[in-house]
Amino acid sequence: MDNYEQKIDAIFSRWQEGLCPGGQVAVRKGGKLIYKKNFGYANLEHRIPVMDETVFHVASVSKQVTVMCVLLLQEDGRLKIDDDVRDYISEYVNFKEPVTIRQMMNNVSGIRDQWELLGLSGVRIVDTITQRDSLSLISKQRKLNFEPRSQFLYSNSNFTLLAKIVEKLSGQTLNDFANERIFKRLGMESTCFKDNFWEVIPNRASSYYDDSTGKFVYSVLNYGTYGATALNTTTTDFLRWMDNYKTPLICKEETLRDMFEAPTLLDGSISNYAGGLFVGEYLGHKYIEHGGADAAFRSAMLRFTDEDVDIVLLSNTQNMLMKDAAFAVADVIFGLEISKIGEELPKEYTEELGINDLEGYYFPTSAATLMTFDITTIDGKLHYKNPYGFAPLKHVSGNHFIIEQLDLDLFLGEDSVMRTNGKITTLQKLKPFKSEKIATFKGRYVSSELDTFYDVIEKDGCLCISHSRNGVQILYQVSNTTFVTNAPFTFLVEFSIEGNEVTGFTFTGNRVKDVRMEKELKKQ
Repeated sequence: MDNYEQKIDAIFSRWQEGLCPGGQVAVRKGGKLIYKKNFGYANLEHRIPVMDETVFHVASVSKQVTVMCVLLLQEDGRLKIDDDVRDYISEYVNFKEPVTIRQMMNNVSGIRDQWELLGLSGVRIVDTITQRDSLSLISKQRKLNFEPRSQFLYSNSNFTLLAKIVEKLSGQTLNDFANERIFKRLGMESTCFKDNFWEVIPNRASSYYDDSTGKFVYSVLNYGTYGATALNTTTTDFLRWMDNYKTPLICKEETLRDMFEAPTLLDGSISNYAGGLFVGEYLGHKYIEHGGADAAFRSAMLRFTDEDVDIVLLSNTQNMLMKDAAFAVADVIFGLEISKIGEELPKEYTEELGINDLEGYYFPTSAATLMTFDITTIDGKLHYKNPYGFAPLKHVSGNHFIIEQLDLDLFLGEDSVMRTNGKITTLQKLKPFKSEKIATFKGRYVSSELDTFYDVIEKDGCLCISHSRNGVQILYQVSNTTFVTNAPFTFLVEFSIEGNEVTGFTFTGNRVKDVRMEKELKKQ
């Protein structure tokens, strides 16, 4: 352990700063545990430190376990993963296209994501969200994001539906089935799916959001929805789960082959997502991995298959990117020195800046992920908006600022850009829509797929979108009929016009596409 300890400790320095949340880190090589440490506090209020028995909600790391439950039913002859999902749970399917269980496992189904749908419908992420809430909204969807297997797009709905298949065919809850067929057999005594929001899980950590001002605030997690999420475990238990990837104890070898197989898309390219797992190669080392994020809980599992290296990170705060941390640990294990020479560097202004000129609402022009940066000046310093208010940007020099929790650099000024993972993306500063044409857009817009309505209104001279639970949000103009807003996630709002009349608009987010809102006709 001494060869790695100091370097790995340094990766998790933020979890070693007094009374702060933290996590568990476990690293195994060739079946031998070479690093295992606990950092920080599981509960700040009662000053309970993270210990070996501390249990963490691992969010989307849950998906691989749900997939294994489905594949065990295939072993039992209860289903075939190339069957249409309608063969098993037709009551939750209202889109026309055939979608197979395998396509759902591989995130190539085109089914819209439940979290963005729930947010648009007015459900807040801090609400007590049940399995029924998720399934009810999924069942209202009449369209897919895209033709199945035409592309990869991550969707939590796939795994909520898979959980329902497991329950319907087994006659057990997902947790009972997983406990009987997986957890007990692998000795995972501290692991379960939390399938009701009111359940008490012994030794579970609380979740704390680092608000970038030196404070940690309690981050609420009231989920009762599962399959896509809701697994609770420890690093010790999860390493036992990863044992099964090396030497299958609960399933057949062919089941693991199904789990590790990434699909070939319709254009002939191969996706990087298999059965609840990302697959890839890092500097010549083949791996499987997945991360998770709910409330302020964060998790990452990473296995290098040829080298037999397993890395598990579980945390109750969001102040570092867990996937990056997992690969940083891998760099230490493999003795890699990753050079940043040759990384693209943007222009950095070094002259005196007019801070007030840098305020604004910034939107990437070509990023794969929709995001916005709402930046304002408070007490002479630039701040950015996060879920709990405004937090200061860290000033490096000139026009260079950092959002440390996102490992993201902002270069603000005449040619604004952001840099993340060494890649440069241009930022455009958007303005609220203020025009005499605002009246054209005003009105009520309804959707049966979301079972809700939005009002497009004018407020303080700006075009805004209003919802009873999501509040009033300014529409920032991207083009003549396209706007961006945060209601509650980042969405493009694209109005459709026939003749001189606005007939409706669509919401497009990161994981839902073209959700239609129809404009109500005025009563005569």
